[in-house]
Amino acid sequence: MDKEEILEKSRKEYGIADERERQNETRAASVGMWVTFAISVVYAQVKSFLLGQPANDIMGLAFFGASATFLMYFRYSRYRAHLAGGIIFALGGLLFLFAYILRLNGIDI
Repeated sequence: MDKEEILEKSRKEYGIADERERQNETRAASVGMWVTFAISVVYAQVKSFLLGQPANDIMGLAFFGASATFLMYFRYSRYRAHLAGGIIFALGGLLFLFAYILRLNGIDI
């Protein structure tokens, strides 16, 4: 198999995007997710401490977003640390969701 055949097979397999472009897209999505997570946490703290309002809803969404990212990393990489991160963030999201539901029902924790 010569160089041109290998390149043609690679183009058919991956389309126009090469490996570097896909890695850059993955990195960009990861940075975007972490920035969104950080902004959500800061907003939740401002809402909670400065405005005196509960922020369980926002924190739950942020934790579920981080969990989804870790679980997708695990799907592609099979690193156990990604699975652990996904589970931990999912449990945190469930705790915030539970606290939010309790507050909706008048139980303040």
